[in-house]
Amino acid sequence: MRIMLVEDEPLFRKGLAKMIAGSGTRWTVCGEAENGQVAEQMIPELQPDLVMTDIRMPAMDGLQLLKQTKARFPSIEFIVITGYQDFYYAQTALRSGALDLLVKPCSMQDIFDVLHKVEVLLAEREAVARQAASDKQLLLENTLRAVMLRFPYALGMLEELKGMPDSYRLLMIQIMDFFPVHRAYRKQDVSLLQFSALNIIGEMMDIFGITGTLLGIESGRFALLFDASADEEPFVEAACRTVQQLLGLPMSAACSDLVGEWTQLPDVYESLLEKMKASISVDKANGQEAALAINRARQQLISAQLAAFFSSGQIDAMKSYLEQHALEISSINEEAWRIEALSLSFALQDTMRKQFGQESDSLSLTDRISKLHDCHGKDEAGAWMKEELERFWTAFQAWQNRHSAGAISRAVRYMQERYTESLSLQQVAAQVHLNATYFSHVFKKETGFSFVQYLLEMRMEKAKQLLANTDMNITEISGAIGYDLPNYFAKLFRQCTGLSPKEFRKQNQI
Repeated sequence: MRIMLVEDEPLFRKGLAKMIAGSGTRWTVCGEAENGQVAEQMIPELQPDLVMTDIRMPAMDGLQLLKQTKARFPSIEFIVITGYQDFYYAQTALRSGALDLLVKPCSMQDIFDVLHKVEVLLAEREAVARQAASDKQLLLENTLRAVMLRFPYALGMLEELKGMPDSYRLLMIQIMDFFPVHRAYRKQDVSLLQFSALNIIGEMMDIFGITGTLLGIESGRFALLFDASADEEPFVEAACRTVQQLLGLPMSAACSDLVGEWTQLPDVYESLLEKMKASISVDKANGQEAALAINRARQQLISAQLAAFFSSGQIDAMKSYLEQHALEISSINEEAWRIEALSLSFALQDTMRKQFGQESDSLSLTDRISKLHDCHGKDEAGAWMKEELERFWTAFQAWQNRHSAGAISRAVRYMQERYTESLSLQQVAAQVHLNATYFSHVFKKETGFSFVQYLLEMRMEKAKQLLANTDMNITEISGAIGYDLPNYFAKLFRQCTGLSPKEFRKQNQI
């Protein structure tokens, strides 16, 4: 997440930037400005998530910056820094849309608390946006299904079709046999198999870069509306092969020519059915397709939430989210929880593939689906989902071990080589290919110090050596160990040693 600092006191602004850079949070300072006028010119290009601004500044004050920015970019949040004498202006800032206030002098904890507040707000906003996108996608799929099957639909639903590409083709994929002789599937397995096949096809879309709308149309039959310029043959071949390998189900496919308008979809769909000459009967009234779409949408929503947790390093939050979701699934009626549980399982598998690089295991998938169907009651359902979660966390731990082995020693070497530069936790974590939050946790576990403490100690030790063994002045030493402002360096040095740089030199210079 991106934060912009607007403050006319350079010492305070630089100190704030260094504090945020070494905080181990998701925040990165994307820009600094000495007054509101400069900031106003930078904001359209930088597009920060948060602006932290002083109130009293020359040229343009923070209150004016807040009002003008909120008018143009209402989603940008503001934290206003104020003094006790600015209370009236601070209240005006809150009425104008500021999220919170920081009163000078403010502690490091005060700053971290307010940043956490903004982080929680943005996470909630992202979750709402993901849910809205999921609901919109589900409405689009239901509309397309109704159009292709010539079912009645509300005219207002046609609005969802306006966002479709101008040129697309329709691909029909059919499961030819749910009961192959080499698999002992039962009639009650069909819904789980159908949902599994739909997710495998979706996974192949990701792998082959096929963009479009995938939905279940009728029992065992799927439709994909995709960009007309895409080469679908490698994707279709891989999807059919993978479903055959993982589930043992044979599939066939047929693709249309260019579809000019959505009104042509019923005719195109029916012509593809005739072309395929499907070998299994289809029950148009079984109602499974809408449920299939709902659960597919829910699985994609879970995957998106897990990806958000993973990218932000919120591992504890991800663990709580999964445990709560599994608990909720165990409490619903027996007819629905199997598909819900499989939705969770596929979301976990999707995360393992995209984040951990772990591919699907055909024997494991078939065995797990069979075990799921044999579950009866809440206890057995809970045990099945516990196994799925344990499989996920085992894969996560293996991924962490692969990427963190030797990472801290490499990070320390990098810091020793670059301590004279402006180093941030995010920068060092990127050098060893770890998420910043996870890197911060492992760094403290292995060294006994936070990243900020370790870097500070390293720099202060170098400063002691220079003070004791050279004639460099304080400004030169400050710059040599990575601090632009000698007064800020002197303050940190006294905090660490109890002495000013001059006092230390007087006591220790050879």
